[in-house]
Amino acid sequence: MKPFRLLLVLTTVVGTSAAVASEVKPTDPHIRYVGRFDYHDAAGPRCAWPASTVEIAFRGSALKAKIRDGGKDRFEVIVDGTPTQVLKLQQGTLEYTVASNLSTGSHLVQLVKRTETFTGASQFLGFDVTGTLLTPKKPKHIIEVIGDSISCGYGNEGKVKEEHFSNETENAYMTYGAIAARALKADLVDIAWSGRKMWPDNSIPEIYDLAIADIRTTTWDLKQQTPDVFVINLATNDFGKANPDEKGWTSAYSAFIDRLRKRSPNATVYCALGPMMTDNWPPKNQALTTLRKYIQKVVALRASVGDHKIKVIEFETQNEQRDGIGSDWHPNIKTHQNMAARLVQAIRADLGW
Repeated sequence: MKPFRLLLVLTTVVGTSAAVASEVKPTDPHIRYVGRFDYHDAAGPRCAWPASTVEIAFRGSALKAKIRDGGKDRFEVIVDGTPTQVLKLQQGTLEYTVASNLSTGSHLVQLVKRTETFTGASQFLGFDVTGTLLTPKKPKHIIEVIGDSISCGYGNEGKVKEEHFSNETENAYMTYGAIAARALKADLVDIAWSGRKMWPDNSIPEIYDLAIADIRTTTWDLKQQTPDVFVINLATNDFGKANPDEKGWTSAYSAFIDRLRKRSPNATVYCALGPMMTDNWPPKNQALTTLRKYIQKVVALRASVGDHKIKVIEFETQNEQRDGIGSDWHPNIKTHQNMAARLVQAIRADLGW
């Protein structure tokens, strides 16, 4: 009987290693920066205006961001169109987990600055992506909103009017401009700062050309963006104590539109009457009625120089009984939603978007 041989077959089991995050520079062309960013520092772009947005598209499972901040800013994190968390930035340079354990496939992550300029500037120093970068789709249209605290989202997450402002309750992602831009599939540029006016002092026009509004050396290249729509919502602070001089205010307003027109000759400009305007306050001033008259004069001034792409949009005065009011008497998210619906209706009717 022949001896038999036992044949041992060695089988190598190949395991699948975990995906490894790859470092992405903040200047990578796949990353899309929406709004005004200052690119003077080679370490990475900075932003301060509300609703400034960073978009990263990738096929993978996780994303981290390295951000330098003064410790007061907040960013809304949007994953595939859904808000998932609020990044509460700390002082100094830290790495933040933006998204993790995502399903297999392609994803779009957006970081939207909830807070406004006076809370500080945030600098993006790099990203770690577990996956492969893709190129985000760029919308066809740009809407630029120019305004004050209302357009910043000041206190729009406040519960009652007696609640004072905090950066926790300011959410530029849920302003009327941002909501309308999403509905219209447009980019939003939000040039707004609480307390600012049209004229004669503490005005938006005096800081309009800046990338970082409280740093005078950060001049913005206005040619980088050509808005299709401008919404000017400046008057609430101008009329807050006394009605401004008619000739001075309307002339300044018209001159500012002239600046916008040089940037974007074919844009439609909406001159807004905001939801905090009323004939009841200040007492006896008839502020809302006076503003209507002033805005009509601005329209006439523009028509006299051949500019006919000027529209007037009046937002309904906020209704506390029906919708509530946010911090320090400011519009809450419900009122911003009402305003957005009005703006979307106007743009669709006028421009066919």
